[in-house]
Amino acid sequence: MKAASALVLVFLLVSVAAMTIEKRLKEFFPRACNKWGYTSWYRVGSYCVKHFKGRVNFGTAESNCARQAPGGHLVSLHSQKENRAVLSIIMKYGARSPGTWLGGLQIPSTKTYIWTDGSPWNYKVWAPGEPNEAKGQEHCLEMNECGKWNDLYCWKKREYICAFKLRAATEGGEQ
Repeated sequence: MKAASALVLVFLLVSVAAMTIEKRLKEFFPRACNKWGYTSWYRVGSYCVKHFKGRVNFGTAESNCARQAPGGHLVSLHSQKENRAVLSIIMKYGARSPGTWLGGLQIPSTKTYIWTDGSPWNYKVWAPGEPNEAKGQEHCLEMNECGKWNDLYCWKKREYICAFKLRAATEGGEQ
């Protein structure tokens, strides 16, 4: 009888934990982008963003983003709120493979990072010990399953998040 009671208690605790995680993801999950033709994209700050499952290297991901939308680039993140929203999208669509390309790129031979969309590098949330520039060859930025950032070899294949400014889509692709 005690074993059955313990099992019921464990089930209840797991259920409550699952509901809490689901509630937290919904809390940070962005609303749909309200731009015609991009309703499968999500609004994050002044951007519309979308997760793509095809695992490709960083350069291919950036090129694919340019083809997906006017002014498209890999996503840049400028606040904790944006970082959490993008993580919630990754967890919804890429939970099996959470390492995901973001639009951060290190200028070789420097410690300077830039966003491929040209926006300011004004926020960062590195994983402990990162960026570590392994062998001086890790120049591209991925987000891990905890929402932290890691520098990585650009030739590695990852899923990716594309973004475009709503204004760019309205103005025909200019940024």
